[in-house]
Amino acid sequence: MDPPSRRSSPTRSLSGKSSHKPTSHTSSTHSKLPTIALPSFEGDTRSCLHYRDIFEALIANNTTLSNGQMFHYLITSIKNEAKDMISNLQITNENFLVAWQLVTQRYNNKRLVAIMHAKHLCQMPQGRKRAVSSQRQIINRASSHMNYLQELSLNVPVQELILNHFMLPTLDPETQQ
Repeated sequence: MDPPSRRSSPTRSLSGKSSHKPTSHTSSTHSKLPTIALPSFEGDTRSCLHYRDIFEALIANNTTLSNGQMFHYLITSIKNEAKDMISNLQITNENFLVAWQLVTQRYNNKRLVAIMHAKHLCQMPQGRKRAVSSQRQIINRASSHMNYLQELSLNVPVQELILNHFMLPTLDPETQQ
């Protein structure tokens, strides 16, 4: 999660932007879309990439917001360990980039995300006997984890990630870290 490039001033000039002319398929009427709620992030490795993408799309890449406003959105949308990491930083224009970098460096580890999905694949709940809905749930969860692993585009076979999951507990605690 690379930090977005930002100036530290609270205002930004939009005059440098190129204007977009409507094309033939663009409607001249604009409908009011529902507000997109900013997801919260609690430090769960599996959801960090999703949170990063949504936060960057809605907040960090929004040129109408100052860095101070972005920092406010960041601090109010994270919880637990992730929030503790940046809670001592004052909400200022200058500190947004510092805070965003701290959060993204800690949680943007694709291999760790992949290992967590492999772990969940290995710890799938047992389905109820002859319950089709239960079996569908298990298939959906497994497919979801497998799809996420493929999206990460790691050059690591799923079998290796699963093997890591089973082998890690056999190592001494110091080596595990």
